[in-house]
Amino acid sequence: MRRFSVLFIFSTFISLTCVHATDLTVSEGTTQDFIQANNIAPDLADVNLQTLVKMSDDELSEVQGQALYSLNRQEQGGLSFYTLSMEANIALNANMKSLQLGCGGINGKDKCDIDISDVSFGCIANSSGTCITLPKTDVRQPNGAVQETTLGDQAQSQMKDFNLTNPFFQFAIKNADNASTREVVGVRIGAAQVEGPLSFGNLATFSGYLTGFADLEMQGQGDMPGNLPNNLEDVAVTCKSPGLCPDINGQSSYQGMADYRYLGLDNATECILIVACAQFKQLTIKFAGVKRTNLPVTVSGNRQSQAFVLNANLGMGSGGVVKSITDSMQISRTTNVFGSGLLNLVLGLIKTSAGNKITSQLAEGLNTSVTSLNNNTYQLPYNLSNVHQLEVKSDVFGLSLQKQSIQYPGYQAPVTAGWAMYIPNGFKLNISDRTTTFVQNIVNSNDARNGNAVLLQAPYRNCYGTLRFC
Repeated sequence: MRRFSVLFIFSTFISLTCVHATDLTVSEGTTQDFIQANNIAPDLADVNLQTLVKMSDDELSEVQGQALYSLNRQEQGGLSFYTLSMEANIALNANMKSLQLGCGGINGKDKCDIDISDVSFGCIANSSGTCITLPKTDVRQPNGAVQETTLGDQAQSQMKDFNLTNPFFQFAIKNADNASTREVVGVRIGAAQVEGPLSFGNLATFSGYLTGFADLEMQGQGDMPGNLPNNLEDVAVTCKSPGLCPDINGQSSYQGMADYRYLGLDNATECILIVACAQFKQLTIKFAGVKRTNLPVTVSGNRQSQAFVLNANLGMGSGGVVKSITDSMQISRTTNVFGSGLLNLVLGLIKTSAGNKITSQLAEGLNTSVTSLNNNTYQLPYNLSNVHQLEVKSDVFGLSLQKQSIQYPGYQAPVTAGWAMYIPNGFKLNISDRTTTFVQNIVNSNDARNGNAVLLQAPYRNCYGTLRFC
């Protein structure tokens, strides 16, 4: 609160001279009459003024002008919002080693409302204007569009700014028309338009409203149309290669094939008329991929550390990811004595069984229920600490401090008491992997359930030349 007070006090020292129509004596007459009546200095007496004509109130209301500052008021949700705007454009290129706001206080002593390290407003870009990404700190992270390779990378050629057009202070006032009970309950800093790169080293806690989108692709494998070149091999249902290897605990365990060549499901047996039977471990399959685009990702509330991917529809319900994959499934090879031709008679049963197996193991790996996956009510968690690069383009981006929950004008949701940021459509998750790898990562590790389904690019570089984080 102290930092904000200093900023507010400083801003009040900016003095403006306002001339009101009632401050001047305006009447019909000569220029000299006007000068004498209004006590204008003699050295201005030679100014060539036209004869003045009195204007009515209606005529004055038609006159428009432009000022450095403007103030307006609007009503919403039982509060009056006074916005003090500045006609200006601020091009910001700055770094903050640590941004911690609301530590302790009304929301608890153990955390901060906002806790972000290595914050960069703006970036260093190449000649095409693409931000340069710092070296990744985890081998699982993808490279940035332009990756820093050495200190003082020659790709750098310019600074890309974080722009605020017409910045403003906005005050939320309760009982604005009653001098004895009026109260300032919130203050927001924003701009009519905010645009530019923003990056975080580590986003530990977030309060407010942050949204983005996710693209989810589970790639097809085998020889189905549209597969990527490195996914042309068929896939074993259970282990790394069907047949030829002894069963260990009811599941083949042949070593030597690439990990992505098997789904890793438990073994099962399916039969038709108790005549044609097939075990999963005897089969290799192929299937088409599934894509989901622009899935909403949201985080809302106080001191949050995870966002949630909505509408992923991972299960066997209508339009579900697992159902789409198993519906396209075909048998490629088998060591079963009946051969793949006869086994295609039980393919429908195999698809259903495989789909249920995948869904069951996904539910277990994600610590949720099969019903939730099949009904598309599951929300995939995603750790905010993985979010490093944001591209902001918004007319409601803001940082605020409020005594109570307030929905500021233009906001889609209220922000809670304390400090809060509002960043709509700030980032994009690209989750794209082989289906086998995706399933194994969920089934065999805690990454997905712990919010690390995918890692994102490292932060932007925002220090020019050979300097590191400034």
